[in-house]
Amino acid sequence: MTATPTADELFEQASGWYFRLQAEDVTSAETDAFATWLGQGQAQDDAWQEVQVLLGGLREPARVVRRAEQAAWRKPARRWACAAAILLAVGLTVQNTPWLDRLRADYATGTGESRTVELADGSQLQLNTDSAIQVRMSDGERQIRLLRGEGFFSVTKDPARPFVVQSGEGWVKVVGTQFSVARREAQTRVQVAQGKVQVSAGSGTPVYLEPGMAVEYQELHLADVHSFDPASGFAWRQRQLVFRQQPLSTVVSELNRYWPGKTLVLGDALRNRVVSGVFEIDKPDAVIKALEYTLNLRAEHYTPYLLVLREGKAS
Repeated sequence: MTATPTADELFEQASGWYFRLQAEDVTSAETDAFATWLGQGQAQDDAWQEVQVLLGGLREPARVVRRAEQAAWRKPARRWACAAAILLAVGLTVQNTPWLDRLRADYATGTGESRTVELADGSQLQLNTDSAIQVRMSDGERQIRLLRGEGFFSVTKDPARPFVVQSGEGWVKVVGTQFSVARREAQTRVQVAQGKVQVSAGSGTPVYLEPGMAVEYQELHLADVHSFDPASGFAWRQRQLVFRQQPLSTVVSELNRYWPGKTLVLGDALRNRVVSGVFEIDKPDAVIKALEYTLNLRAEHYTPYLLVLREGKAS
């Protein structure tokens, strides 16, 4: 007979599932396994809900890291070493930790939130969901560090002070223009709406983007420059998401960035079903209803934090 797990064991399992489901490389088999685990009973459900408040304990250590980084901003060689030492001291890691990034930031947004900020030089920044930035203005340069998420920048022209956005191992440099920078795990994407943008990664040759062009980079590698559809790429600024012939798995992955909790899709056939449409970020119930009736699927709410989509007609 299998022993009934203790409350501590269930809490540990729920915590493991929580962090795994946030990862960019989570697999369909893992989401199915999570749904099976959660469906075992009330004890699993209780542990899953309890873990939602677990990460509140990260706030004070995050403030310590933020103060250390701000104090060391003028000394680039030291600031990350200083932060890393403090993280080791409190037993934390910055990877996949949105609460820590938000508390380190000068400006941040939570899940589903957007925010517009006017910087000291008159430039405007619009932050997308779950985003965090640090800002440093000096006489010679305007510096932004994108810690996570996405920002759209409308930069006031100032030839004497370049505007530089650092994300991961690369950076974007402009004098005055409109563009977005989005960071997902180790990859950064740059899209240009107006003007000309220089993008660099490592010591390689930079690339220059004009309106309607985009590029991605990861670590020190720049990918090929390509075009993109601004109507889709910047739709989030109007609180919309636009999908054209995208698999349901991709659509749900994007929706999960804007809604609290997690939506899972069960079954490969359903994950691969194609979706097109314009969805309102602030109307999740309407989006789910549209998916139910257009894709012949059923949406099941297991907890306030978990929605499962599966084959079958909506009731």
